[in-house]
Amino acid sequence: MEIVNLLPPSLEEKREPARQPPLAAQEDAIPAGKSKEQVTPTARQEAKPREDTPRMVKPSRMLSERVLDDPRSKNARKELSALAPADQVEQLCNLEAMAQVGAWSKELLPDRVVAYAMADTKMVGNDFSADGAALHSQRVWYQLKFKCELSPDHKKVAAFEFMVGEPIPKEDWGEHSLPDENGSLD
Repeated sequence: MEIVNLLPPSLEEKREPARQPPLAAQEDAIPAGKSKEQVTPTARQEAKPREDTPRMVKPSRMLSERVLDDPRSKNARKELSALAPADQVEQLCNLEAMAQVGAWSKELLPDRVVAYAMADTKMVGNDFSADGAALHSQRVWYQLKFKCELSPDHKKVAAFEFMVGEPIPKEDWGEHSLPDENGSLD
């Protein structure tokens, strides 16, 4: 399915740096010379969060509907409607991910998302989440995490948030079924 990802300048919001630090585990802030048992809840609350901790980007405008409304995406809209409902949800959220990352970053030009690349996706009610997704841009696969809230009929994206991580090493692409430039992206 070919989807034209065109974002008119009026849709582009203030862009942030292309990549955030890798997804890292939070460390408890424990003052020097104290053990976990000696730290009171008050001392933990006073500890400042790490400034390099990645945060989810939460765009205020959803973009997938405009992309699909573009006349050049006519075939994509038709193919999307022919998919099974679960596949429609995944593809709609993947499209939103590509559009949002493309609007957020000047350096990344997303052309493919694999929501289930490194972890299973989850659907609970109207919420689709992909904690182990992969995003393809300019011959490189990147770690991607996103949450996609859908309208009750699951035909539109109501809210979206994402975090782009580090590039996925090329030697790991095969393990996650991520094609390289010699393989097909279909």
